[in-house]
Amino acid sequence: MPSSTSSSEPRALGVAWLLAVVLAAVVLFALDRHGRGLGMPAGLIDSMQLWSIQRDRVYGEDPEPVVFIGASRSAYGIDPKTWRSLLPQTKPVMLSLNGRHPIALLRDLAADPEFRGLVVCDVDTHGLLQRWWDMQQEYVDYYHQRWNLNWRVHRLALNAWQRASVLANPALGWKAGLQRWVEGGTVYIPVTRIDSNRSGEILFDRFDPAASAKAFDDDAERKMREPRPTVDEFMADARQIQVWVKQIQDRGGDVVFFQPPVSGRVEALEHEYFDRASYWDAFAALDGIHALHFDDVPAMRRLETPDHSHVRPQLRPELTRLLAEELARRRWLDATTTGVR
Repeated sequence: MPSSTSSSEPRALGVAWLLAVVLAAVVLFALDRHGRGLGMPAGLIDSMQLWSIQRDRVYGEDPEPVVFIGASRSAYGIDPKTWRSLLPQTKPVMLSLNGRHPIALLRDLAADPEFRGLVVCDVDTHGLLQRWWDMQQEYVDYYHQRWNLNWRVHRLALNAWQRASVLANPALGWKAGLQRWVEGGTVYIPVTRIDSNRSGEILFDRFDPAASAKAFDDDAERKMREPRPTVDEFMADARQIQVWVKQIQDRGGDVVFFQPPVSGRVEALEHEYFDRASYWDAFAALDGIHALHFDDVPAMRRLETPDHSHVRPQLRPELTRLLAEELARRRWLDATTTGVR
């Protein structure tokens, strides 16, 4: 007959494990409440893995991929859901990266024999210069060299964890906490929000837009003090970009270069530093190049940009609609049987 001691051991072990799980859950819940009390929201954090999931979606022909590449002005200005409602036969893919000009990604898509979609490239004249071409190369290299199914599964699981708890934010980790304790700092509260499709918005109520506008203006002033490339130097860079555009067009795809609306000294950079006729318009005149400047769409010029560089979140659907309508009007996309006029 089994002894009472041996039969009680598994039961005691099970109780111990149950208590450990309950205790861990209570501690995690308390830490989560503390993080939220500091103002930290739960939500997705962008990464190379999240970007790579979208990079996987650029293929196919039905629906046609429309790939948005660029920096923050399209990442926080274009609304893929609005685009899809206007153009249901297309598949919007958001690959723009905050603070990084996109030519490295354009070059990568041009070299990809399987890509045949439409690229909408958010870039200003400054971003067309060769000195800035490699700003997104780190992401391109990650995708081709390290991205695999294991990382995809990891990122999808991380999405669920980040949505559920603020503890998934590294800003609340022990290393960041120790650094704040040593330096006497406070926890950084994100001023942007991002969805799993990498569409995002800037939360202007969480910071001072006037101070941000001054920072963007100061940066524009600094750029205007740099040596300006000659028109010949600029056009040499532009003609190489033209080669990559033609590679995409030869496979049945296309590229549209788009300058989203800006204001203040950021806008002045385009008018005072780069004479539009000599730079942007000369680029737009190259064979096969489609280039849209917000100056050409009066309704875009009227959109409010509180920090001189990005539209308010409420205006994202309007900017998206205006862009879709203008591309359809110029016949740079097929708007048949859609809500685009």
